[in-house]
Amino acid sequence: MNDWQEALDRHVRVGVRTTRSLIRLIRSEDWDKRPVPGKRSVYEVAVHLAVLLEADLRIATGGTADEMAQFYAIPVPPDQLVDRLEQSWQYYQDRSATGFSTKTTYWGVTDSSTGWLLEAAVHLYHHRSQLFDYLNLLGYDIKLDLFE
Repeated sequence: MNDWQEALDRHVRVGVRTTRSLIRLIRSEDWDKRPVPGKRSVYEVAVHLAVLLEADLRIATGGTADEMAQFYAIPVPPDQLVDRLEQSWQYYQDRSATGFSTKTTYWGVTDSSTGWLLEAAVHLYHHRSQLFDYLNLLGYDIKLDLFE
């Protein structure tokens, strides 16, 4: 593994660890809340976070619109979100370690495997921030270092 791969792995690991911590803070009465009207609920953001590392790389390797709709339709109960996040993280790590061939997405975007690994990391941090903001808006007192 070279320097950039080690750095990327470390940053995604931090993103996963801190996302796991945020998900574990969520109280049952808050799953359906929409702190920002018209946007995703707390639960919807948490589910998206739990699957997105895997989803992005499935898209990168040729997942079709129908296949991705089926993938996203698989229910993830709140008590299984952390396990699903770990599964998604493992999928990402496996692809990162072994490499993968990319295909043009169903909406016409082409990128390298390196580009997709970076995209997935950025995507994780984006939605982790969204969940962090949601929880703050709901009054959570979060004592968590989001970066190392």
